[in-house]
Amino acid sequence: MVFSWPEFAANETADGERSWTAVFDSYDQYRELCYYVVRVFDGARQVGEVTAEVGTEFAGDDWTTPAFESELRARIAQVAAARFGS
Repeated sequence: MVFSWPEFAANETADGERSWTAVFDSYDQYRELCYYVVRVFDGARQVGEVTAEVGTEFAGDDWTTPAFESELRARIAQVAAARFGS
């Protein structure tokens, strides 16, 4: 199976008002880090943008499982919450 990095183009709910989207930017294989451009929204208005540095050490050898995407989503959400206080 061919691997492609998950894209989170649909708004992911952060709390009652805020949401975020994330687009894959790059991967550093040596450090096992991937980078996503995360946009945070308050309702329909974009309130910020940050590049999330996310470790992939949790993934093991198979990145095609639903668990990989779920953990990646959770880690991106943590970055968005820490940066924009959701």
